[in-house]
Amino acid sequence: MALTKVQAEGVNLSDTFAFTGTVTGTKGMTLLLDATISSAVSEYDISSSHINSTYDNYYLDASLLPATDNVVGQLFPMVSGSVLSSGVSYATYGHESGSIRGHDFTNVRLAYQHCGNAAGEHIIINGFLQNVNSTTIPFAFSGYSNMFATDGLHEGNSVSGALDPASRASVVNGIRLNFSSGNIASGTVKLFGIKE
Repeated sequence: MALTKVQAEGVNLSDTFAFTGTVTGTKGMTLLLDATISSAVSEYDISSSHINSTYDNYYLDASLLPATDNVVGQLFPMVSGSVLSSGVSYATYGHESGSIRGHDFTNVRLAYQHCGNAAGEHIIINGFLQNVNSTTIPFAFSGYSNMFATDGLHEGNSVSGALDPASRASVVNGIRLNFSSGNIASGTVKLFGIKE
């Protein structure tokens, strides 16, 4: 089939286009998971079905309502389908409360304050899962969370966490989201693969 070259002024991009076949050369994000948690679960795992060697970096967008009052949202890196027993460090900065840090933990703390579970109280998490396939640069999570504490006051948080340097060879192929106690009453979870 002969190829026809189209000049820049020859395409009206306000029109609707339908593509067939494979579109290549594009970068961006691909939606891999769009889940709703409609009944209580103790934890929500995103497994290697979604986090694997297809992408090195991912974007997470989640909104979780705890079943129990006064709890902390947590993210656990998983290797070979299991949560790590140690080797995770985090630094979380609550824009109103200050910072809290942890070293050689099993999880990344997603907020400084404890989350409430009254009507409208919840935690929203968004951030990047980075270096999931690297064996030289440790896996990292960098993001933000918005939450409402037990007194209904809002708190924004800068969140970061990573595998410790000694754990750098661990390929992360899943994450677990939960609260420090009790269940996730309901929520939504979206995961995007980032095209390089």
